[in-house]
Amino acid sequence: MAYHVGLQESEALSPTSVRNERLFYDLAEMLVCDPVASSRAATRSALYSLGCRHIEICGSLRDLLEALENRPPDAALCEAQVGEAELCRAIRDLRQGHGYNPFAIVIVTAWKPSAALVTELLATGADGVLARPFSTALLDQRIRAHVLQQKPFVVTDDYIGPERRSSGLQSDTLSITRPNSLRVKLDHPEYPEEAICRFDNDLRRARTELMAAKRQKTNLQLDD
Repeated sequence: MAYHVGLQESEALSPTSVRNERLFYDLAEMLVCDPVASSRAATRSALYSLGCRHIEICGSLRDLLEALENRPPDAALCEAQVGEAELCRAIRDLRQGHGYNPFAIVIVTAWKPSAALVTELLATGADGVLARPFSTALLDQRIRAHVLQQKPFVVTDDYIGPERRSSGLQSDTLSITRPNSLRVKLDHPEYPEEAICRFDNDLRRARTELMAAKRQKTNLQLDD
């Protein structure tokens, strides 16, 4: 079972993006999934040094799925070694609407990830792939990019997840405003309960939009 241990598209962020660096991570609830104890400890240590005090640790895909099925954290760091094919399937299912929050930030870590693996993971809807070993500074940069400069969430004929095209959305792409629990917390740090309520409302709205977009795509395919 998961347990608590206590309270490649990196982008430059403006120093004014966050009121306070420590506050950013004080608010974060993180999940680390890795089958290797030493790697779990290294990732947890890096997050802790950034100021995270709410870190959930699990060592199996089953525990990861259990966490995502219930009320998941703000962001998850999942090691590819947990099972590449199974992890890809789990992320794809999550983006399809399974689990509590289909829009959760998911960053996959991997030792020397091949181009094929990176392509496959991104095609499932993962937010990014982070090669091990990574520095605390790089981890910080990636998390901030995914939280503060989050890309639109899109639905196409064969993909659901963060927008990948730098040139913008295509005419046949349906876009959804992606709810971001940590961004909401960051915008309303003095009212944590209100922030959670606001996020829950955003999530209900986005889930409704996701289901409607999936139905629309299915109907269009049937008409063709």
